[in-house]
Amino acid sequence: MHLESHEVFRTTVQYGSITKAAQMLHMTQSTASRHLQSLEDEYGGLLVERATNGLTLTAFGKALYPYTLDLLACHGRAKEELAALRHSGGELSVGATMSIGEYMLPAILGQFLKVEPHVDIKMRVSNTSEIVLDLIRHRIDVGLVEGILTTEEIEVTPWKTDEIVLVCNPSHEFAKKYPISLHALTSQVLLWREEGSGTRQVTEQAFERIGILSKLDRTMELGSTQAIKSAIEADLGIAFLSRLTIERECTLQSLVEIPIRDFTISRQLYMIERKERFQKMTVERFRKMLKNL
Repeated sequence: MHLESHEVFRTTVQYGSITKAAQMLHMTQSTASRHLQSLEDEYGGLLVERATNGLTLTAFGKALYPYTLDLLACHGRAKEELAALRHSGGELSVGATMSIGEYMLPAILGQFLKVEPHVDIKMRVSNTSEIVLDLIRHRIDVGLVEGILTTEEIEVTPWKTDEIVLVCNPSHEFAKKYPISLHALTSQVLLWREEGSGTRQVTEQAFERIGILSKLDRTMELGSTQAIKSAIEADLGIAFLSRLTIERECTLQSLVEIPIRDFTISRQLYMIERKERFQKMTVERFRKMLKNL
């Protein structure tokens, strides 16, 4: 059973003509006739008969017509209700890597709730590899990540740019005289995030390109950006962190940003989504806001 066939039947009855019904529905007369025949074949009897004064309904047609009206009306109400559901309220699950989730996403979600107050929001913060996995397994609707991605299961859109910078304790020797050289890093304890961290991945790749990664043998691994900042404040080492994450500490002068001669690390932040045919309207509106930030 095809709704379009019922639409042809209803319009034919309304206008008393297959030709007029075809015109109103923007189809050929032969197509309209096939739709009527399809209904007749399905229900096993003629629906209309040609008479001198136009078309008349048969007994089958008179019996079917009110059901056709109900069927099309229900379909219309269903579309209206589902459209309303897509356009108002709903849920939004967002995943983000540590730097974005801890220092950017709360403000972004707060801004989104001002214009979408009825949306229920869930936020998950993890490393890049876990956020990608959450997206693939439908645990989140959209992800904001720092790392470089290789999977073909998701759609990747460049979002913002960020810079990874060197920071140290104000009492550290680097804070007294800078810029420093890259070679000076080899004598320091470098504080790293865990494997899978986007910040660590980008930093290691930058060091690998210039051949210094293998020379950084004094390292300490910590599980969060905040833990690294606390370790720096305790003068346990230095670290490369996202500029997004250190603004407050640098303003308070509990951390100092140290420039390096002829060396910078820039990275791309990405928005990631599943390649779905139908996206929730809430997700579409959130994506649009992200692109305008």
